[in-house]
Amino acid sequence: MIHSSELLDSGIIEKTFPLPEVVINYLHSENWQALDQYFLEAEKPHGLLFEFMKPYLDFTSIEHIIAIRSAPDDEDGIWHDDGSRILGFSLSLTENHQQVTGGELRFRKKGEAEFQSITTRPMGQILIFQTGIYGFEHMVSAVTKSKRIVIAGWCS
Repeated sequence: MIHSSELLDSGIIEKTFPLPEVVINYLHSENWQALDQYFLEAEKPHGLLFEFMKPYLDFTSIEHIIAIRSAPDDEDGIWHDDGSRILGFSLSLTENHQQVTGGELRFRKKGEAEFQSITTRPMGQILIFQTGIYGFEHMVSAVTKSKRIVIAGWCS
């Protein structure tokens, strides 16, 4: 169950996530294995990400992937709803977000043509959004300039 009226009303919200210096160091060194391991720990009960997401909904687990899309990226993603997961999120790890062209998170009610397009956010900004259970779907457009790095994840 979602606890945030703002999230219930709009379907998607943006917040600032407190990124520890170690995460930034992993990004600078492109140590994807260490970054992945950090977030595996952060998504466990009492971990930083788990505790951050707790006020927004009731859930028992978090999953994530590191999503890196660089230009030239020839195609848009596909509309999808994350199946049975109850909430999705996209945590930006993109340092120079203003240099990214494309890579927008597109968000809409299922079956509707009109969508909201959200540009690549500054590092540390997290977009939290409703999934198919609540009648929403999303996709990411092709990156046509620079590189977009996010932790994409789901709460179940």
